[in-house]
Formats: sequence, structure tokens, C-alpha cells
Amino acid sequence: MSESIKSFSATYDIARRRFRSAADAAGLPIQTYVHPLQDPLLPEAAVDVVRIGPKLASKVLFVTSGVHGTELTTGSGAQLPLMEIFAEDLPTNTAVVLIHAVNPVGCARLTRTDENNVDPNRNLPKSFATLPENPEYNALHAALCPDDWEGGRAAAERTIADYVTKKGDQALIQDVLRGQYSHPDGLFYGGLEESWTIKNLTRIIKAQSEGASQLAIVDIHTGVGPYGFGEVMRMDRPAIAGAEWEKIGNLVCDVLDRAEAPLPPIKIILEFGTYAFDRVLNALRADNWLRHHGELHTPQGRQIKANLRDALFADDPRWLDDIVRQTVECCHATLAEMQTIEVAMEA
Repeated sequence: MSESIKSFSATYDIARRRFRSAADAAGLPIQTYVHPLQDPLLPEAAVDVVRIGPKLASKVLFVTSGVHGTELTTGSGAQLPLMEIFAEDLPTNTAVVLIHAVNPVGCARLTRTDENNVDPNRNLPKSFATLPENPEYNALHAALCPDDWEGGRAAAERTIADYVTKKGDQALIQDVLRGQYSHPDGLFYGGLEESWTIKNLTRIIKAQSEGASQLAIVDIHTGVGPYGFGEVMRMDRPAIAGAEWEKIGNLVCDVLDRAEAPLPPIKIILEFGTYAFDRVLNALRADNWLRHHGELHTPQGRQIKANLRDALFADDPRWLDDIVRQTVECCHATLAEMQTIEVAMEA
């Protein structure tokens, strides 16, 4: 196993301190964007941005962590080796921008969504006036998000099981993951207006894209797919038929379209598998119930948070090593593709 597995942290607070310390040690400036909503019982919720490379680079690669707060420690652990690698060696006229804890309230609270239960990765539609419907989710909402998590779930579980029997596991994954805009208390809720998270990320992307002709993003996530495998989801291309993410839209990657770079952007979600989808989904369901009906500071609340953390992060040396290796490979491949596009455009 490589030394890189030591870059992962147990909590957002520790991950943030290590990210900032690494930037300071490398002599890299940090820009910080503090969220206006703070919880006095929790660490400061803030986005930290570190740029490696020239201020007016023609090619800029963004690497983001913590779009979903539950996945911050994985993304942050991958960003630390990237900081070390790219601080020593970068292609000419290229910058790498590491954005730590995109959704800082979700990271501080160890929850997927933001302060308003909005999923940032469903909160970037072209227009909030014409939001897509998700009738499949609507039919499952009451079962996915029951009022009683302890004693009243039997009927809810039967409803979900019947759906899987009729349509299959893949349909459940696709229909739930695609997001919805009808249930503010539900899973994968995209919101009815732009969130602070997306507004702030837009501000960061625009500021860091000044003078650039070509942009790319690698957005790090966990929870879907084979254990330890990093699926490179090209959101700048048509989805692979039958893929879990085939129906998903309104994603954070699309924020690159708001910058004024002339070349088409490269948009990548790098999704690392953890455990079976039903385990991940049940952990998210329990956390949603806790948010709307439960009490965090109880044995049950603490157990739900522990189960959520463990469903989205595998504290296994081999898994951690795989995350770093594949993230580094993906970023190097993306930079090489950017160089190829630039050469082709000049020819």
C-alpha cells in the first residue's frame, strides 16, 4: 500500500485543517468562502480553494470534493496527493484548482444535502421555471421517507420490494438517483431556486477561469458502483445506455458552462463504489428521517450518522489506495486530453 492512504481523515474538521496545512506547507495561497449559516456546535462551514499554476493559465482543471457532505473525506483525501503532485509538476500554461467542501454545511453536518435539504448535484437546471417531473419517485416517496423509522417501516419496505420485483433493481437505482423537485423533505431534492452552494461555486469558477480558453472538472463522489472502482462518468457526452446515471441531470459539472471559455468543457464525475446500493440508500433514508423527524444527539441519532459515514466511505487500505491511484490517473488523463484538444484546435 502507498503512503497516500494516510491522506484520508475521519471528519470534515480534520480534513479541512489538513488541506489548509498542506497548502501552507507548499506555499500555495488559500481563498476561503465562509457560509453565512453557522452552527455553534459544529466546525466552521467554509469552502477552501487552492490554485496551483499561473493566474492566467489557458487550461484550468477543477477538482472538487464535498458536493455531498457525506463524501467529503474521500474527495479531500484524494485532493491532498494531487496538491503535492501538481505543485511539483504541471503542463505548460495549465492550472489545477482544488475546491474543498463545495457544500460546506453538508460537510460540517455529515449529510448529503445542504442547509435546506437541497441536493447540489440536482440544483443546476437550465431554468427553474420548467423543472422535470419524476413520477416514479413520487410514487415511492412515502415509502422511501416514512415518518416512523423504527416501528412503521414494514409497509414501506414492502412497497419498495414490490417496485423492485416489477421493474428491477436497476430501475429503482435510476428512478431514485435522477432526482426530484416535488418533495422538499425527500431524497435527491433539487430545490426550486439556486442554492448558496451553487451560487458560490459559480463565483469561484468564474473567478478562476479568467483568461482560460479551456476548462475541465473532475468531481469526486462515492456510493454507486463496484467496491473501489472509480467510474469515469463523462457528463459532456451522451450517457451510456443502461448506466445508473443515465437519467441524471442538472449536475454541478454544468457550472463550467457559466464561464466564458471558448472551447467545450470536459465534465467528469468520478464515482467510487462502496457497498451495495440498498445499504447506501437505506443509510440516506435514515439520515433523511433523522433530519425531519428524529433527534441527532441521541444513541439512535449517533448510530444513524455512523452508519451513513460507513456506507459512503470504506476505511480499508486497499480501497483508499485505489481511490488515490484512480483519481491521480483520471486527472492526468484529463490534462492530457486538454492538451490534445488544444493542439487539434491549433492545427
